[in-house]
Amino acid sequence: MIELKHALWELEKVTDAVQLDNFFQIYLGKKWLLNEEFKLLVALSPEEKKDKGAKLSDIKTQLTTAYELKNQIFAMDQINAQLEKDLVDISLDVADDRQGSYSLLAKVRREIEEVYKSMWFVIDYGHEIVTKYENFESVNIPLSHPATEMHDTIYLNQKDPSWQNLILRTHNSAHQIEDIKKYGVPLKLWSPGRVYRFDSMDASHDVMFQYAEGMVVDKNVSIAQFKDTMQKLLSGILWKSITIRLRPSYFPFVEPGFEIDASCPICGAKGCSLCKGSGWIELLWAGMIHPNVIKNAWLDPKEWSGFARGIGVSRLAAVRYGIKDIRYFTNGDLRFAKSFA
Repeated sequence: MIELKHALWELEKVTDAVQLDNFFQIYLGKKWLLNEEFKLLVALSPEEKKDKGAKLSDIKTQLTTAYELKNQIFAMDQINAQLEKDLVDISLDVADDRQGSYSLLAKVRREIEEVYKSMWFVIDYGHEIVTKYENFESVNIPLSHPATEMHDTIYLNQKDPSWQNLILRTHNSAHQIEDIKKYGVPLKLWSPGRVYRFDSMDASHDVMFQYAEGMVVDKNVSIAQFKDTMQKLLSGILWKSITIRLRPSYFPFVEPGFEIDASCPICGAKGCSLCKGSGWIELLWAGMIHPNVIKNAWLDPKEWSGFARGIGVSRLAAVRYGIKDIRYFTNGDLRFAKSFA
């Protein structure tokens, strides 16, 4: 039988990981001494087997414990050696102590959120993957509308419960109904976030861009209230007192619908390259929420009404800072990013 004292003495002489592994193979491995001793138990009587088996188990327990302790010591020595090797002299001067900062788009988005919070709007980011019903039908866009086609909308392979392909939202209105049900009415909501469209990239278009939608639902909401709210919001967002004008336009989810122009904050409506000499800049769509959308939110359109508007955060940032190409926001050019840090 293996002598425990001798085995422990040999373990004590081990000085590196290679010798420790050899010790394990000799005493504790499947094909070596201790395992062979256990195999011999088969030929013994029940009483002898019980007695010798107990002794072997005790030897194995003590050797295993001693081996693991030795192994931990070597592991700790290795870690300490590596730490000593990688030791950093914290007294050295830092090569670059500049801190990171928000991107220009994130900065503008957060500032816009603060303006909306000051007017008691709820902020909800929604989700970027939605169903066709959420993106189109729930906000009064029929499935026969061109916007539902693959040349306008990005479809995913995943399916919704009705076995239709999920899509990347093309506007934040995709969870308008969900938000009304979630928060109840009356409601003042601001919903920023990324949207996706199958579009050609140029100075004013991108496949992915930051977008935001605001919505107010209450009783007896009027266009006059809507215009006053938009005037205050845009003045707060653009840092200047501006004038807005409404131009009639068609959008399936509002009735009546408008394009909203703002007096150019760069030239003061005198005419410049940004506003193309007109003194006005087209900023966003807006309008009174369509009665069908109110119905889809399980509300009575005779009792409840509201207005909604959508705007590109990229567009707002470009107008505020006089940037003529929105691709600068996402092309990774550090020179551009650092200029607004």
